[in-house]
Amino acid sequence: MKNPFKITCILACILLSFMVAGCSLSLTSLTEAESQADTVDEPLQPNPSLTPEDVIRIQVEALQNNDSKDTGIEITFRFASPANRQYTGPLNRFKRMVKSPTYSPMLNHKMAEYGPLEISDETATQRVTIIDPSGKATVYLFSLSKQSDPSCKGCWMTDSVVAVPVRQQRLDGA
Repeated sequence: MKNPFKITCILACILLSFMVAGCSLSLTSLTEAESQADTVDEPLQPNPSLTPEDVIRIQVEALQNNDSKDTGIEITFRFASPANRQYTGPLNRFKRMVKSPTYSPMLNHKMAEYGPLEISDETATQRVTIIDPSGKATVYLFSLSKQSDPSCKGCWMTDSVVAVPVRQQRLDGA
């Protein structure tokens, strides 16, 4: 059975690669990419070829497209670093955490705005502003590191995602 979410994530990564390279993707190429994605049996998972930006986008888009089986949350958990999993896991505990008031705005959100990616050696951070279904904005700081653990050596994985307090400013200057 085809997994439309997996296909969407794979296509998003392919499109992102073309956009970063400054290339354009024709409709013919998109159809070819889609048919290749249909034949992929492996679930979306960490891979040393993914950049920190790829990993963050995969997680954000997975949560945006979370379904009744919590597939998006499961994909997000796959990209959590081993240290993060020790703190937030197992998966059922992670699901409860993502559904808590702090992180629930990420579930099925309307839009995400990505700030600049900052990379320093083996760590990376990026602010992501999430616009939830009601239109409220919440800013999250994603922190990733390149892993040395043999099970995921060379993969960028998420160490933490924290909500960033945002100072509310009135438009009338008061």
